[in-house]
Amino acid sequence: MIMKHFVFGYGSLICPQSRVITAPTLEDAIAEPVVIEKIERTWSARVTKKQARSSTGEDLNDSSSASNGREHIRGWTPMGVRFRPGAKCNGVLIHVDEEELGRFDVRESGYVRQTIELADIHRHVDSDKLIDGTLPLWPTGQMEVDDDGVSSTSDQLALDDVGCSECRLVFEKASAKRRQASSTSSLCDSTQECDDIAVWVYVQSEDLPAERSFPIPQSYVDIIMRGCLSISNDFARRFLESTHGWWHDGLENETALETDNAKKMKDEPKTVMTSSTKEGQLIEKHHTWINDRHDPMYVRADSEYSLENGDKIDELIKDHHPHALQRRVVSM
Repeated sequence: MIMKHFVFGYGSLICPQSRVITAPTLEDAIAEPVVIEKIERTWSARVTKKQARSSTGEDLNDSSSASNGREHIRGWTPMGVRFRPGAKCNGVLIHVDEEELGRFDVRESGYVRQTIELADIHRHVDSDKLIDGTLPLWPTGQMEVDDDGVSSTSDQLALDDVGCSECRLVFEKASAKRRQASSTSSLCDSTQECDDIAVWVYVQSEDLPAERSFPIPQSYVDIIMRGCLSISNDFARRFLESTHGWWHDGLENETALETDNAKKMKDEPKTVMTSSTKEGQLIEKHHTWINDRHDPMYVRADSEYSLENGDKIDELIKDHHPHALQRRVVSM
């Protein structure tokens, strides 16, 4: 039996231009937009300058750090994910062979490769294609099946427009897995268990939020947004909606506090509402997001693209994370 391997890309791998640099052999590969259940995307990985200088780590451009106020920066914060019930994360599904999978393992040092359950994989569908608005914007694994075995989710939509034939097989078997609980018919019976398909996600070894010495570079955000917008505006908005950790206040429950503070700051965007003065002081010290478009920290940045499309990207971000955007700084 030949094993089919797939990698779920949820950060810079979404961007075709960045993907070619990361994995040149995937230049002609089709990256299929997907939504994964039970995975939450966060700014929670960490790359040090030492890792950035290695051939296997991400890149950090600190050549002018002494003259641009970045001498205290010890690295940066790229994307991470964590498994969490009820969460959803969009990204791309990429078919790879064993050799390419090995290259990913080397490149993703600091991350651990883990499997994704087939039943949690859905194809991304833009909102204007959802049938009369009756299907949910975010897919759910809880399906109702009629007497003919047809589901009431986006599984109803034809797979004819899926460009990657291997990915189409994943969607078919994922749909069958979801039907299995309510129907005796399934492409993956109890003996087969779809064990000829493996979908992988790279999860960071340590879950560390962004902070002043390890900020989120806007140049890196722009690369991801470039990839999202190349798919659709709707896909880009879902990326922003489902990504957490844009700022950090030193508390453990960052995701919950981010949501809570977003509501509190709606009418007073310049005032951080927290439960104590101490928490407010912590927030002031944790400028976690730097606008480095004119002097990119991220070596794979595309300054021309960022400067040309920065206003459009910022408007999208403002719709979803206005409080965090107001705290983005030019220098740290």
